[in-house]
Amino acid sequence: MMEFKAIHGERSIQISLDLQESDATAAPNPAARTFQRRRRDRHGRGRRGPLLAAALPASRTRAEKFDDLVVDSAERLRTLWPEALATVEYLVEEVPDQLEALLASGAQAPLGKYLAALPAADGRQGEPPAIIIYRHPVEALCDTAGQVRELVHEVLVEQVAGLLNIDPDAVDPLFRRYRGN
Repeated sequence: MMEFKAIHGERSIQISLDLQESDATAAPNPAARTFQRRRRDRHGRGRRGPLLAAALPASRTRAEKFDDLVVDSAERLRTLWPEALATVEYLVEEVPDQLEALLASGAQAPLGKYLAALPAADGRQGEPPAIIIYRHPVEALCDTAGQVRELVHEVLVEQVAGLLNIDPDAVDPLFRRYRGN
């Protein structure tokens, strides 16, 4: 005996079903099978599954692709400055903290920031320097994937320059070389 009760506004509907097998040789009731045991979905088109294999590039999300761009750019910068950037951590966040307050004040959303190393104090370990890049503001400024790649590298170069207290052109010799402005 199965009971269903649906409440809609002020009306309620109660349905009682009596499901009994009359014969042991009868075909199994498809409604009694679990969802995982069904071979087809309710429209008869087959079981839903992944459209693309996980190994294909098109199956990656925008966030994963953005992370790959940051890793590629960080590896390039680490080959140029191996000692200075050996302990720097590169982080990706979706949006900056207090974004609504920044936009309400009329300021432009930051694309990234750097955090200098914090020394050890009060028995705690010191934190290594970090560079944070914000995915949504960067992607909002770009129209194509190539522009995203260039802007990610530009933001990382500017943050590394701020962290090392040097000119951005000294960080990467190809900085803004291919950019039109």
